[in-house]
Amino acid sequence: MLDQILNSRTKKRGNLVSILMPVFNEEECLPLVIEDFFKYLSESLPDYRFEITFIDDCSSDNSFKVISSYVAKAPSNVKLNVVRLAKNSGSHTAITAALNICRGDFSIIMASDGQDPVYLVKELLDRWIEGKDLVLAIRERNSDQSFLSRSTSKLAWQLLSWATKLEIDRGGCDVMGLDRKVVNAFNRMDERNTTFVFRILSLGFDRTTFYYEKRARLVGQSKWNFVKRIGIFVDAVAGFSNRPIRLIVNFGLTIFVVLVLRWLYVIYNAYVLGHEPSQFSIILNTIFTVAAIQILLIGIIGDYTWRILDEARKRPSYDFSDSYGEVFNDDEPS
Repeated sequence: MLDQILNSRTKKRGNLVSILMPVFNEEECLPLVIEDFFKYLSESLPDYRFEITFIDDCSSDNSFKVISSYVAKAPSNVKLNVVRLAKNSGSHTAITAALNICRGDFSIIMASDGQDPVYLVKELLDRWIEGKDLVLAIRERNSDQSFLSRSTSKLAWQLLSWATKLEIDRGGCDVMGLDRKVVNAFNRMDERNTTFVFRILSLGFDRTTFYYEKRARLVGQSKWNFVKRIGIFVDAVAGFSNRPIRLIVNFGLTIFVVLVLRWLYVIYNAYVLGHEPSQFSIILNTIFTVAAIQILLIGIIGDYTWRILDEARKRPSYDFSDSYGEVFNDDEPS
């Protein structure tokens, strides 16, 4: 058994690469993205075999049909396939589904909106060939974001890194490459309500990073909104950190100490200095302070309790309703 593990860590890296792209209502830009990938992968990386898998997150447009129409047009070193989720579950669930079914020796996660330049594939592969198990492409700049949006995004990533104790550049990571053993380890993590990025980082494999500029969207608008970003933030913090609970406990202790000092002051003011305090204001302030702390504590504990319940129920986080496309046969020459 030990020999098998050691051999799996030192074996020669294969040439089958999975490119995984979540899709939601991107029918306008998909032809441009697919044709760009077909041209680049066939001309610049002919020694590799690529399986491009689109995960359609139950789009309401014709994204599934558009992708299916390109299956027969793939160059010789590329196979294209698309699977459709039974319900809209979010991009992180779509990516999890893609990692569960991908077959590559190396797997690459990218966006399907054309903002991630196709040359990143070679950048990721080069670092993998050098021996890195996990390669992160960090956004140095996003051409579609305003200064305010970039600033808040960097702050959010910085807070996530602090809260989860998992180090990641504050530029954020949307593109990454994973060795097969990283994918296998990820697929053994039966978790819900957590972000795939921090699940992967928590595994601790040898990693490296490089920077790139995210392009403006080819067409259409981003499907990410403020509510979705908040949801991802909460999932990441609650899924990988006990710091919120520690902060709440420390906050409660601080308020308790303040209230004790307040009562000592009232007693000193009344019995030593002879000043009669306004009992109504003291009682009212105390009631509201305690009530606020209780509501906050119940909310945090309730959120963690719900996550325990959801994990215990073991409901599938996704299911497939349709699929179309091709993959390489196992007996095909590399």
